Amino acid sequence: MKVRIHVLLASYNGSRFLQGQLDSIESQTLPVSRITVRDDGSTDSTLTLVQEWAAERPNVNLVRGPRLGVTKNFFALLTNQDEESDFFAFSDQDDVWLPDKIENAVSGLSRHSADEPLMYCSRLEYVDERLRHLGYSRIPRRVDFGNALVENIATGCTVVLNRRARDLIVARLPEKALVHDWWCYLVVSAFGKVIYDPRPSIKYRQHGNNQIGGTSSAHDLFRRRLARFRMGDWGAKRLSSQALAFERYFGDILAPHHKRVLERFLTVRGNLWTRLSYNAAMDVWRQSRFDTAILRTLILMGRV
Repeated sequence: MKVRIHVLLASYNGSRFLQGQLDSIESQTLPVSRITVRDDGSTDSTLTLVQEWAAERPNVNLVRGPRLGVTKNFFALLTNQDEESDFFAFSDQDDVWLPDKIENAVSGLSRHSADEPLMYCSRLEYVDERLRHLGYSRIPRRVDFGNALVENIATGCTVVLNRRARDLIVARLPEKALVHDWWCYLVVSAFGKVIYDPRPSIKYRQHGNNQIGGTSSAHDLFRRRLARFRMGDWGAKRLSSQALAFERYFGDILAPHHKRVLERFLTVRGNLWTRLSYNAAMDVWRQSRFDTAILRTLILMGRV
């Protein structure tokens, strides 16, 4: 039976690199069935480029703004009416997919029941503007709900959802989430299975206009973590606010174990004593010990 793959591409002033991304999608070893590009109010030649490309391809659909921002743009793409597709793949506008990205994703997802919410994501190859190799993203030690509450390991441009996951997410979309891919990781880790592929699936281009960049350098990773700690980028109760939103939208259908983990984590919004108590028996964690240590510190400071 032929599988139907729907690529959801969010664009915004991306004409510089978009053609390469479109070409890599079209060159997949497992062809995609449908491509929807939602443009978020571009002021450069992005719309013209997509229109000319779509004119020769009946399976390509262009949706024009208005401006929503990256997270709501992807959520809008995900909610597009589609009763036929089996899998939904997020796509950024400035990367290059490796030829077997979709084939590997569908192969991994197809090993599990289609009745279970499933999400595939993978490692990244970092490249510069000219696609020259820079390094690889780190492979997570363990993928679980306890991690999803406090860290995102699913880079959106590698994410492929099965229909069951897509329908579950769309049925209870939040008014606000930190990032679309993190929200998907949180939902699927709670109700289904997250499949992480240690093989890189894309060339993740690093340039000055990245909405969310990455790095493989240990020095850069340490510098970024330290800067975030100093500036409070991990604070301001962002993590617990997202967890609170998750409880509001999904708390009524959570399994007892996950509900306990979530409710315990939300005690970090309480007084110093409750934060101390939670810190002593914490059941959330980040992928590195250093990041988990920072998380513990921020919990004690009331900034999570």
